Amino acid sequence: MPVRATAPGFLIQHSSWHATVAVMPVLLITGPHQSGKSRRLWELLRAEPPGSAVLVRPEPGFPHELARQVHAWSGPGLMPPVLSLGEFVERCAAGAAIARRPLPLATAAHLLRPWCERNLAATPWHGLSGFRATATELADACLRLDDHRITDDDLALAGTNARQRGDGIAAAHAHTLARARAALRAPGRATAGERLRELADSGTGSPWASIYLDDFISLTPAELELLRSLSHHRLVATAIDDHRLGPGSPSERLLAAFPGAERERLERVHPRSPHASATRTFLAHALDHDRRLDGDGVSRYRYRDPVHAGRAIAAWLRRAGQPPNQATVYVRVCDGEALALADALAAAGVPVHGEFQIPIVSTPAGGLLRALGAWCADGTWESLLAVCARLGIAGVADGVAPLRLEDLLMPWARLPAAEALERLARVQRDGELDAWGWSEPDRSRPRLRTLVAWMGAWHARLRPVNVKKGAESSWAASLLRLVESLSLGGEIAALVRRLADLDALAAAGPRELDDLLGATRVEVRRGGHDDATRCLLIVDAVRGRSWTRPLAIIHGLEHGRWPRAKSSGTLLPPDARAALASGLPRDCFDEAGREAGEIASLLAVAARARDRLLIGIPCGEREPSAWLATLAEQLGWDLEQERSAAEPEAAPGAPLGPDDSQGEHERALWIGPVGIPLFTFTVPACWPQRLHPAELNAVFSDGFAIVCDRLALGSPWNDLSVMSAGTELHALLARLVEHPPERWTAALEPLLGEWLAAAEDELDRAQRDRACDAIRDAISTEAGEIPGATSLAEVKLTIPLEIPGLGRMELTGRIDRLDRLREGPVRVVDYKRGAGTYYRPALAARTEGQLLAYCLGLQAVGEVVDAAYYLGLRDGVRPGYLSLLRGGKPRAGQVPMSELDACRDRLVAAIARFAAGEVAADRLGASAMRGYAPIARLDEARLDDGGDASADPANALDDGKGET
Repeated sequence: MPVRATAPGFLIQHSSWHATVAVMPVLLITGPHQSGKSRRLWELLRAEPPGSAVLVRPEPGFPHELARQVHAWSGPGLMPPVLSLGEFVERCAAGAAIARRPLPLATAAHLLRPWCERNLAATPWHGLSGFRATATELADACLRLDDHRITDDDLALAGTNARQRGDGIAAAHAHTLARARAALRAPGRATAGERLRELADSGTGSPWASIYLDDFISLTPAELELLRSLSHHRLVATAIDDHRLGPGSPSERLLAAFPGAERERLERVHPRSPHASATRTFLAHALDHDRRLDGDGVSRYRYRDPVHAGRAIAAWLRRAGQPPNQATVYVRVCDGEALALADALAAAGVPVHGEFQIPIVSTPAGGLLRALGAWCADGTWESLLAVCARLGIAGVADGVAPLRLEDLLMPWARLPAAEALERLARVQRDGELDAWGWSEPDRSRPRLRTLVAWMGAWHARLRPVNVKKGAESSWAASLLRLVESLSLGGEIAALVRRLADLDALAAAGPRELDDLLGATRVEVRRGGHDDATRCLLIVDAVRGRSWTRPLAIIHGLEHGRWPRAKSSGTLLPPDARAALASGLPRDCFDEAGREAGEIASLLAVAARARDRLLIGIPCGEREPSAWLATLAEQLGWDLEQERSAAEPEAAPGAPLGPDDSQGEHERALWIGPVGIPLFTFTVPACWPQRLHPAELNAVFSDGFAIVCDRLALGSPWNDLSVMSAGTELHALLARLVEHPPERWTAALEPLLGEWLAAAEDELDRAQRDRACDAIRDAISTEAGEIPGATSLAEVKLTIPLEIPGLGRMELTGRIDRLDRLREGPVRVVDYKRGAGTYYRPALAARTEGQLLAYCLGLQAVGEVVDAAYYLGLRDGVRPGYLSLLRGGKPRAGQVPMSELDACRDRLVAAIARFAAGEVAADRLGASAMRGYAPIARLDEARLDDGGDASADPANALDDGKGET
């Protein structure tokens, strides 16, 4: 049979294009960003015979930007098939006759939820067994074990090792994970890791002779094992090879999986790349701690929130004369915050194009589905009114309600809908119950008559689906038939079908619907496809890396992780993960690999800029990321000064410069971002036996934080590295007071040297080094004010409080520093590593508790307190309580000692309310500051703000193509 030679290593038969393997090498194309890896891969790929090769990318689809780039590289011609890794796996699974359906995270959590309630009571996680998030996180851990090919024997060995070293909690965790994993065995279902292992073990090859992989920044061990099983095909893969990524880089993983692979190393930025010299220098040296960068190609803007960032970017573009169509904004993820940024840019006159994924719960479709679920669950008058109101908002009803339905809610809210309709009909017919409050000038009540007919028609249309003759219908089945009878398509129909799938595995209820609504994202577009070439693009850091533009804008580094925020666990916080990983062959949470992938994404996005890079600097009290701090040091920016100097201009509505006018169309936007869901938590009623002074501020404003701490849920919002550095700093300052105040300045230097030497890495050391100047200034000021004083550190104190209705309560705490002045009074100092200005609002509102408790405890033992204040080591600000015996007036953030009694009364009243469970947390949106997002899923009643979203036509139901 005639054959022809193709790429080195294999022969292709003309008649069937069937690959006959001779020698199938694995080629790894490695190098830094913009070194031409993709260009080289496409050069080899375009040389393959038609139909013999496939390109596999992380994301589905073949972006038209990439197609244009390929044509620019190698000219016109046929393109090979381009698949995502998931699509490629499904094609191979179909060829291997693997019929088991994948088990996604939501389904696994649904299977584990009843198991958690029954089986976690005797484990270290018993306090969390009833939360919805528990099953989700446990399922995620089990799926990770399968992805990393960790067997039950590995888990058993990890438990044995933990038990032998005396770590009973880690042993219990390993045992519980093994039992939970066994509970996930569902007929006809398999986890992604199991399916990959089954596919790898089947020996079935790919439909294509050559497999090309491009743009991957991470691959799980199960995916690497599948690629190893396909090594009899020709494999060509690109991988980032950069010393800045550290351990776990993509090139290291691929080289470990294919030790005999041929490697083509590209050393530097490709000579034909369009980058200017300044951006080339940045790509070569960014994040190298010992390098200095030329700032010619890098600029910055300051912002506080997405709304303000939109105005700041718009102002910078106008001042720089940069056309919007030459710029791209890269964000961590295209979610609701990115949508708020896009709207702010559009309001400032910048044409924007972007596709955003927002929670369906904040759309009319999500609100309607939740209302339908409640109606099927209880059939009350309140549920019927909610459904009817949502039908009008979502545009499903033939007309909106004749009147405000909210006015009809009380006092019949919990009555069966049929009974409430009868009562309403009596009011309309003969005036009975007219004292109920109906007001209509015409005594024949035409509006009420229209409303009764409208409500009755909808009740008749909704009621038959609740009952199935001859059998008892489940809640999920009733909801499915109701959605079908109303002909609701799009996301609603897709979500209800998924809910029916869950119900077939285990009985589903409203909380499963809540989980689906919380996890499902729908697509919202800003800007049309026709004018996209004239717009500023907003894309995320993963899917937007297709081509370069003159200006790249990096927005959202304040979270410290990029492109995704670090996932923290309530069941397995970092210390528990480390204990578990120490006995396993692989760390299933893989922090090193995730860190390497995120740094690679950051550098890849920076590489999108041909001429200039624009970096956003977050203002306010948020801690900036170590990467941003390193870049600022290399570029010669004083990051702390940048953030503090931006305070006036970062306020919503303030002008940013002469070219940034604030028009009428913008003013309504700066009231604040609208449409961001908030969560409200009610604290369980309990007598807090173990309150500490440090928790008393939260008693006033955020009682839910104390409850989470009792359940060991503190880790999701606590940055452990920052807390560790703060603990080390407190210990250092405690050693300082062994010297008299006159010697503090000299004694501080060697202690700061120890603190710097204890940093975990170069990034941490750079951040600590920048903080040292502020610490020196603060301590120098302190030493000058108390000459001759005697100071003590870590002074233990008991504070007695009489709580109304509950009796005596004693709090025990430790004062960071207690100064005994020459005159005899004492002064209380509590160190804060952050800014002291953070505590000014609480003191101004008389809702501060920690310093107040220290003052009350000292007064109880006969001490005279001269002052008590927080010392902000970042800014030297000292808000607190001050004696006015020496004259003077209290400044911002200072409370006279004469008000201690009134402040004490407020404190004991707040503790009493907390003990009674009357404290609602997050009433003012504190989740944005406290970072409740990782545990917001733990609540039992999520808020829905879909009503506000209804005014935006982009939030309406689409044609069902949105992702669910």
